[in-house]
Amino acid sequence: MALIKHGIRTVRKPCSKCGSTDLYWAHDDMSSKTNSHYCPEHGSANWTLVNRDMTVHDCQGNGAASNDQPEENEAASVPVPAPVAAPAAAPVPALGAGTDPAMAAFQAFMAAVAPKVDATQVHQIVDDRLRGLVLPVQVEVKRDGVVRKVEGLAHTMLPVVIKRLVRKHVLMVGPAGTGKSHIAHQAADALGLEFYSISLTPQTPASAIVGYCTATGDYVGTAFRNAFEHGGVFLFDEVDNGHPSTLGIVNSALANGSMAFPDGMVKRHPDFRCVASANTYGRGPDRAYVGRQALDAAFMDRFTVLTIEVDEALEEALCMATGLDGTRVKSCLAYVRHLRAKATEYKLPLVFSPRRSESLCDALADGFTVRDSVDMEIRRGISDADWQKVADGAPRPA
Repeated sequence: MALIKHGIRTVRKPCSKCGSTDLYWAHDDMSSKTNSHYCPEHGSANWTLVNRDMTVHDCQGNGAASNDQPEENEAASVPVPAPVAAPAAAPVPALGAGTDPAMAAFQAFMAAVAPKVDATQVHQIVDDRLRGLVLPVQVEVKRDGVVRKVEGLAHTMLPVVIKRLVRKHVLMVGPAGTGKSHIAHQAADALGLEFYSISLTPQTPASAIVGYCTATGDYVGTAFRNAFEHGGVFLFDEVDNGHPSTLGIVNSALANGSMAFPDGMVKRHPDFRCVASANTYGRGPDRAYVGRQALDAAFMDRFTVLTIEVDEALEEALCMATGLDGTRVKSCLAYVRHLRAKATEYKLPLVFSPRRSESLCDALADGFTVRDSVDMEIRRGISDADWQKVADGAPRPA
């Protein structure tokens, strides 16, 4: 029987018996054109798998050729060589997935060196990696059927502040630069309320809170009056820096359902919420915040007190936003966090806040040298004795 090799390309689908793909389709030229596998080029339908040397593919070693059929129009456009006489089929030793010794050897090698993957182990590895990955918080709040997404990244304590603020006034206590004021503003946005604030000092007068009447009797209002009467979140920033008499007025506003203003009594709006931020817990000055006032116990009793620590995931995100290379950001964070830990260890009146980390990265991104950036944004006049304590062993930023 004369066989015609149907194309110069190997088969698309492997042999169904042995899986070999190093084969070709061939057919004779004597079959009827009514066969469903009729070849329009050669009038044949007796398809046969052949090896590279045009011997009939005998994958079982018993003289029985594969009865597979080619895909429709497979290799129809490939030029076909002239018919050749097929020599008598000879037994071909089985070589795994193919009949080519080189290919079989390669496949055996790959099977030997291929890693044996256990799905359970892979899942465990992924879970472990994700468990150690901490990302900045993003918050959505549903209130009165309305879902509000808080813009930007948030401190990990923001959801706690929002949840308590729905029912209680909140006092946030933490080091400088941890984002307390920003948390208050985001909480107001999340609740759909207007945000107002004032930064207190020992010289802040009562009129800055309750307003005053002019000589002609006209009332001059304040942001606090607006929040108290019409609803909103009001922030007393640096509340432990305010004068006790001023805070006494605030205490009155928080304790009662109404308050006396210069132009008369005003009823408190149901959506009025007060937030205060402080660097101390109201017990007076400490080593780092020497100018703080002790807060009256009755005033403190009006608040839920929440501690706001450094959120390192948020700190890293803010540093990355400066545009500094990620590797350099990591080195800056390691440096500042070392200083922060040492200042706490030695109880020094030094603050290395996330604000300092961000400023250091920003200075480096602007092209300043490491030395100048550290002097401007980190050391800032710290004495040699204190600097030696905190900087000893610190990994120098890149």
